[in-house]
Amino acid sequence: MNLKSAEIAKIVSGKLEGNDGETITGISGLAEAQKGDISFLTNMKYVGEVSKTNASVILVSEDIDSALFSGKTIIKVQNPQYAYGIILKIVEKERLGSLEVKIHASASVSEKSKIGKNAYIGQNAVIEDGCEIGDNVKIFPNVYIGKNVKIGNDCIFYPNVVIREDVTIGDRTVFQPGAVIGGDGFGFAVVDGKTQKIPQIGRIEIGDDVEIGANTAVDKAAVNVTKIGSGTKIDNLVQIAHNVYIGENCIIVAQTGIAGSTKIGNNTTVGAQVGISGHIKIGNNVIISSQSGVGGDVHDAERVGGNPLAELGQSIKIRATMRKLPEMYQDIKKIKQKLEIPK
Repeated sequence: MNLKSAEIAKIVSGKLEGNDGETITGISGLAEAQKGDISFLTNMKYVGEVSKTNASVILVSEDIDSALFSGKTIIKVQNPQYAYGIILKIVEKERLGSLEVKIHASASVSEKSKIGKNAYIGQNAVIEDGCEIGDNVKIFPNVYIGKNVKIGNDCIFYPNVVIREDVTIGDRTVFQPGAVIGGDGFGFAVVDGKTQKIPQIGRIEIGDDVEIGANTAVDKAAVNVTKIGSGTKIDNLVQIAHNVYIGENCIIVAQTGIAGSTKIGNNTTVGAQVGISGHIKIGNNVIISSQSGVGGDVHDAERVGGNPLAELGQSIKIRATMRKLPEMYQDIKKIKQKLEIPK
């Protein structure tokens, strides 16, 4: 990146105050920033770092007092964190753009596959028969793409991703290292005291602009389809079982497990370490707080948490009360003694 501060102000639709000719070549946090870096401030708890930072430009909220930044070049924007993200995208695009457009000699690419324009396919990647891969796709080393996988344009597959057979993937979808898409669903039946495997022969459909985190697993359907809607973002270490449907623009945070055949609506957020049982329905615009256990349906726009699950405000009160249980237990013992109630 090599941009003037005035150029950055235009890119993020901000108001520049200070030197419009500052050259920006890097991006960093306030404490770590050096001359030539751009940084941002969203939490006023860190305003003390402003006087000490070496950042050449700081992105700040449009309603902040400019006097706090005397001698500094700032760009006022509606949302500094989002503006910072725009700059990060520029850096990321330059990094990915530096990859040479080529198929590495050690990659195994089936002659029965179709590869779009401007593809990068790294060392030891494997692409099986019947695959169709769109334009500008980047497949890093040691990625496996199984038979009959269909991939849209501008997708990124970081090292050691596994995409098994019969998966369909939209445009601009990102898979972080170690993600496994299309492993067998956990389907078994006990017959005569022995656990017998039920074949999993379904498929997976993933929409546009989805991101799937490192070491996350999305299982193929037993039959029919496991589906993840466009715009959904899934964190690291998430388990999505067979025949799960996840809607559009959802956020699923780390270490969450979703059991088979559950359906989740659009714009729903699931916090970290949530366990969701199978064959239930979770509506649109739902928020489920971290470490919750979801055993039944959740209706549109509900905010819930805890285990057992409760309305979020009530759940917070329950958890706060639990801290007082030892004290309450001692009080009850004293009351029972006073009333001469047998133990």
